[in-house]
Amino acid sequence: MDNTREPAGHLSAIIGIGLLLIGLVVFGVVQQKAWSHQAELTKSFEACMESAPFKQALKVPRPEAVLTDEQLQSHFDAFDQLLKETGLPPIWNGKTLVPWKEFHKNSIEFASQCHGQLGIDQPQQQLKGTYAKPVWDPNSSIWRQAD
Repeated sequence: MDNTREPAGHLSAIIGIGLLLIGLVVFGVVQQKAWSHQAELTKSFEACMESAPFKQALKVPRPEAVLTDEQLQSHFDAFDQLLKETGLPPIWNGKTLVPWKEFHKNSIEFASQCHGQLGIDQPQQQLKGTYAKPVWDPNSSIWRQAD
């Protein structure tokens, strides 16, 4: 009688292992689709951000190429002053120095527009890489504190 119970135990173990393997495969496929969608969404977001006005500002000549010696000294003085006031280095927009938070706030506003176009409502979960960081999320507590 004990011999008949042993194959039943093996059968249930085989069925259990089979179901586990099927579950792992299904989980893997679902994860792969989610990762792929996240990658595609990130690529679309990056393409949208390429048209941002601040991207053009980064293509302008550097201050040392367009300022006279006297203007350059004023530029360095203004840079030092903004750095002392804000704790962050300012950004040259092609015409003047802009505090980092102000410059980045403009980029966040543009990012928010891209999010709307692409249907992104949770960028930290829906995007990959750098764009998934809180600093790129217009709803992040970082920006509520900055106001």
